[in-house]
Amino acid sequence: MKDCFTQRLKGLFRRKCRPAPRPAHEPTRRTIRMMDELEKDLLPRYLAEKGYRHPDRTLEDTAARMGTEKGILQRYFSERKHIDFRTWRTRLRIEEARRLLLEEPDTPVSVISARVGFSNRSNFSRQFASYAGMPPDRWRKRKLTDGS
Repeated sequence: MKDCFTQRLKGLFRRKCRPAPRPAHEPTRRTIRMMDELEKDLLPRYLAEKGYRHPDRTLEDTAARMGTEKGILQRYFSERKHIDFRTWRTRLRIEEARRLLLEEPDTPVSVISARVGFSNRSNFSRQFASYAGMPPDRWRKRKLTDGS
């Protein structure tokens, strides 16, 4: 009986002497270093290469293409940009589409949507309308006739 009690005390003592786990919200040095690398090197390269045009299916695909981890990418955008990665990427795609719609007025909207990374035109039109307030073909017509 005494051995059992002693073992239990030792077990309790061992648990209390272990360092407390790091809170989930507090980044490690490695995480901070990886987010800094993402900000200073990987994202500028992604933007320069227009990586957002690639129709990656998952966040893991995009992270692998950029050379980082999914969790780092998610955490960076959550903590430093206060936006999720997919929303940021969609905005980049829509901005690129707006530019192309005006620069290439004879190019069909479906071709432009594919060039900026949307896998289907209906999704592109829905995303574009939520961002610009109207479908891409109507937006293009209005901008070209207004001259603005």
